[in-house]
Amino acid sequence: MHYTLEIDKKVDNILEQAKPLVDNKIIDEKELMHLASQQIISEEKDENIILKIVLSNADVFNEVFSLNIFNNENSEILNTEFEYESNLKTALLFYCLKQDVPYSTILSFKTTMNIVSKEERDLNKAFRNFSQKEVVAFAKRQIEQGSSVYTANNRIYLLARLTKGLHEFAGEYLPESKQVYDETFINIFLNATKNYATQEYGNTALTNGEVPFVTIDDIHEIMNRMSASIGAIVILIFRGLRENKYHKEISTLKVGDIKGNTIQTNDDMPRTITLAEDEAKYISRLCKGVSEDDYVFRNESPKISEEDRRKPLKTWALLNKRMRQVDEVLGKKPTYNMIRKSGEVYSIAKQLNGNTDKVEIIRAIDQCFRQYGVIPSDSEYIMKYKSNSGIAKQRRQLTKLYQKYTEYVNEN
Repeated sequence: MHYTLEIDKKVDNILEQAKPLVDNKIIDEKELMHLASQQIISEEKDENIILKIVLSNADVFNEVFSLNIFNNENSEILNTEFEYESNLKTALLFYCLKQDVPYSTILSFKTTMNIVSKEERDLNKAFRNFSQKEVVAFAKRQIEQGSSVYTANNRIYLLARLTKGLHEFAGEYLPESKQVYDETFINIFLNATKNYATQEYGNTALTNGEVPFVTIDDIHEIMNRMSASIGAIVILIFRGLRENKYHKEISTLKVGDIKGNTIQTNDDMPRTITLAEDEAKYISRLCKGVSEDDYVFRNESPKISEEDRRKPLKTWALLNKRMRQVDEVLGKKPTYNMIRKSGEVYSIAKQLNGNTDKVEIIRAIDQCFRQYGVIPSDSEYIMKYKSNSGIAKQRRQLTKLYQKYTEYVNEN
């Protein structure tokens, strides 16, 4: 493993300040003197001593020492100093590294623990002991502060995994502390609040008309007031490109995929998407001075290597970091799903032009589903999918959503 623990001394008179650890038999004096003389913990036996002490959550140790995870390859510190139970969180990350948890997941754990630390500090309570009401409040605040529904749900899931990880960590290094890190608390995260954010802010709320739509006027407002590096993402979602866990049509979109006012997608649902002329001009700002093989959305940070600069952006970096800036312009907090559904009903409304005939509505939905990658562009008519419960459900939902959209647009 390329990582080791680093122990920093927060006070000068270590032996005097940490004496209660010896008095309480958490550590003997010889071990304490040995730890106090080190910085990088290279011996496994010393590492084990530290992990046991941290699991005991001894205030004295936390007041005297702080832990970091040191990357031996690039000589960098992996973790940040968390606002609540920093040493315990750092030790948990280190334990996860020892269990060969993927590095990308480690970074997600780190981010989530950093965010929840602020909530813990305000409540003066560790996240593993949050009540259902407190977890719900945490999820709600994440969305209100600009996180997507997917991200809020994912953070609840990550906290559940971390709670379970603490239980396993304690079982391995300090079994007598397992009851403190009771894994039954994961039920608070996985069961009591399962899909809370989606139910509260996602499809259900949108279908019921409780969340305002993104209209074509909103799209024009974005183009007038925001840079293309942010606004173009909203337009592409609105017009039918997909960007989620399974489909990466926006992050992998290349300059050469855009021809005039059309975009050619090359995912599992290849199709041609047509933009309005002003939308195409707006997006073309991102394509100037680069080759056709370059991604439309690129990481321009000078801190990353040339190799990483040529890689597509991660979905969370593309959507969450940039789209939250749209909130101030629109006065509403559009999620990915909200923008996409709004685009679908707008395309249907444009085709129908006020026509309320049921057959014509179904035909408009059929064309919409081809544009948005719900069904293949060369597939049979939408009514041939009656036996496909997923597509049939989306068709019924979109029919109701179109009615809500018509009412919303007329009222606003």
